Amino acid sequence: MYNVNIMEKRELTDEQRRILKQALWDLNLSPEEFLDIIEGRSKRKWPDRAFCVARLLESVNWFKIVKVVEPRVLCKLWQDAKKHVRFKEIKEGMDFACRVLQ
Repeated sequence: MYNVNIMEKRELTDEQRRILKQALWDLNLSPEEFLDIIEGRSKRKWPDRAFCVARLLESVNWFKIVKVVEPRVLCKLWQDAKKHVRFKEIKEGMDFACRVLQ
């Protein structure tokens, strides 16, 4: 399900593309470009990795997100992404998930 080496580009399924598109409503990025930023294969000033993780968490249900991005990857990026998340419930949920996954 997950690509063990996140630096290796992978082919997205149609379902994964649809999931990622939910977070791209105002960004001029393809699902593949968005995932490349999150997984560290592409570096940009804007949007950066932290913003993209926050956008994904605010836009897509957790159970769909984990079909695309391994939860431990999200947890590694969480402290930087947290400042971009607007919703207390998402912050508390991610804090809990990352504690459990440690």
